[in-house]
Amino acid sequence: MTLTEYLGDDAIEQLAGMFSSAAGSPVRILTPGSEVSADPAAIEVKVLVSGEHVGTISLIGKADSAESARMVELMRNVLVRLCEQAKQIRSRVEELSAMHRMTAAFSERRDLKEILQLVAETMVSVTGADACSIRVFNENQTELLRMAAYGLSGEYTSKGPIRLADSRIDQEVLASEGCVYIADERNDERVLYKAEAKRENLVSALCVPMSYHGRIEGIIRVYTRRPHEFDWFETSLIRGVASQAANAVVNARLYEEALLAERIRRHLRLAGDVQKRMIPSKPPKIKGVGIAAIYVPCFELAGDFYDYIDMGSGKLGICVADVVGKGVRASLLMASTRSALRAHAAHLSDLSEILSAVNADLWRESEVGDFVTLFFGVLDAKRKTLTYCSAGHEPVLLVRNGQVSELPGGSGVLGMDKKMPFHQETLNLESGDILNIFTDGLPEAIDFHDDAFGRQRVHNAVLEACQQRRTAKGIGKFILWEMRRFAGLQTRSDDLTMVTIKIQ
Repeated sequence: MTLTEYLGDDAIEQLAGMFSSAAGSPVRILTPGSEVSADPAAIEVKVLVSGEHVGTISLIGKADSAESARMVELMRNVLVRLCEQAKQIRSRVEELSAMHRMTAAFSERRDLKEILQLVAETMVSVTGADACSIRVFNENQTELLRMAAYGLSGEYTSKGPIRLADSRIDQEVLASEGCVYIADERNDERVLYKAEAKRENLVSALCVPMSYHGRIEGIIRVYTRRPHEFDWFETSLIRGVASQAANAVVNARLYEEALLAERIRRHLRLAGDVQKRMIPSKPPKIKGVGIAAIYVPCFELAGDFYDYIDMGSGKLGICVADVVGKGVRASLLMASTRSALRAHAAHLSDLSEILSAVNADLWRESEVGDFVTLFFGVLDAKRKTLTYCSAGHEPVLLVRNGQVSELPGGSGVLGMDKKMPFHQETLNLESGDILNIFTDGLPEAIDFHDDAFGRQRVHNAVLEACQQRRTAKGIGKFILWEMRRFAGLQTRSDDLTMVTIKIQ
């Protein structure tokens, strides 16, 4: 390089003018190959930067005296210092530019190992170091796992995970949350693998934490194969890159978690679609009877369900059930309960025997704490009777002659006690009777004051809907509207299922 390349033509011209004014004689600053004045009185001195001849300074018209020589020497030193500063600034700009390019590359790549390998390579190129390794903490921060390395042999990098309890250097980094300098890896007592470092010819090193919002995600080690003290700029640059690398680690982890969450959501949607197919799409048509249902799951998978079962001889089985809990676990228990009920109802006619058999299945197959509340009734439209059995379920409401009452009878829940007895009841139906069967998601709906809708409001809503002479479907919709009007925009926390039967 030449003086012009270091400082530029304008700067050299200004310096020549300033030097001329200071010396009281013309001063020329020349680049290699330029014509030099033939003035025998000119004093000329070569300008060397890092041993390279970059130009010449010429003082014209001054006698060759000690004072003139000192003046020229001083001018040369100024030029050398300016060139070295320009060289350093240019180097720093190139380093920052490389860091910027590396940061931009983070947004274009998703693979964490690929990103960290780019970091290791960039770290060596911008700092002038000889090697770099990057290790990331495991989930509970007990081990450092190698993620990337550059300039190191496979033998050196194949040491496997480093236990934090064994590495004093890494403990210092974690405790101080700052950089730890190693003057000589080969004889520093804190170094875990001194013999390996000696074989690898590693001398100085700087260990820098990869910090993200106060949490150290890993440690970057930058090595030289010569004694080297990292200056403030190198340290700041490495810390900046380490911070970006920590950000990449967290982003990669969040990206993986997002992909996993999306896969889970997709599977839940598919499972929800399967579950919805278990719910009757429309009510059966029975002469003289109106039947309607409302099914509002809280999540993709629900614990509530209702079902219609053909019991033969014109009889219809009607089931409404609520499984404890919500989500996947509840949905699996719901499917198991539905299957057991249909299987036993196919060859048993006594309701207490059916529920006892279902209870035994659930007790045998479910975990402690799993249970189901269930109402199962058999409607005989010809004889106008409802034979039913309730296993710890919400009381069924009967509206007759403008009055609301709760059907009597009831037993314990399913799945808690193998020997739980169940008793069936029979209700003689009359024209105009309305039955409303629901899960606890209706009375337990809450508003923004944490007040529950409650059974009394359910009674009032059912009675008001009946007084308006609504159909079975209209009654269900009115009750649901009243509940939602009470709860407002409060988030629902439970499934809701409701079956309404109206006798013509």
